Amino acid sequence: MSTISALRPRRSLPVTFGVAAVLGTSLVLPGLASAAPVLAYGPYTCAQNFVWREAFDGDTVCVSPGERDTARAENGQASARRSPTGGAYGPDTCLQGFVWREARPTDHVCVDPSRRDRAVAQNSEGASHLVDATQLPAGKVATRSELIAGGGRIYLDGGKGLTPGGRVEFYAAGVNGTAVRPLGTRTADGKGELPRENTALAQVRCELKRDETATIVVLDVRTGVATTAGTSYAYSC
Repeated sequence: MSTISALRPRRSLPVTFGVAAVLGTSLVLPGLASAAPVLAYGPYTCAQNFVWREAFDGDTVCVSPGERDTARAENGQASARRSPTGGAYGPDTCLQGFVWREARPTDHVCVDPSRRDRAVAQNSEGASHLVDATQLPAGKVATRSELIAGGGRIYLDGGKGLTPGGRVEFYAAGVNGTAVRPLGTRTADGKGELPRENTALAQVRCELKRDETATIVVLDVRTGVATTAGTSYAYSC
């Protein structure tokens, strides 16, 4: 028995698929992928009943309309909640009882502490409120996959361009529905980078047809920006 045949899961996979599993690479099979639907507002188009938060220019985190209205109101009250005499954080110092909202690291709008916590939660929830997370643009994080009997393992292959010291969440999109599935979390180092790992980020069971792939989504929680880290056959049977 060849080495490739011995390592290949018993899923009636073509030989080329087994090679991809052994080498930890993803194969793109020509003629199998169907055209993705055109989204009205690009890859960050929100699902029904959600809208862009617009806490700052370019903020495309998807939230409820009420949360967008709250963010606008907070922006309108920003100057009234800053200390007129400055302080420890210069002209952006908040009045007592208020903190920076931090919908992104440079967001210094002063809000109630509970609203800062909510902004972080909104960032974390954003990927699950998109119409189609498989259409997100590629980022600077990579993953690789390994097939095992009944499923596969997904590994982090390194990354950069993230918020230094920030939480990074990983999801799978395009697995039998529109909802994204959590895979795990990591913390970027002081340079905003992630190392290549040999410990699996996640182990999943197969659910897709063998010629279909899942898209790996990477969410930088400090900014709310979601991108992709390639595709994976780990869910393919």
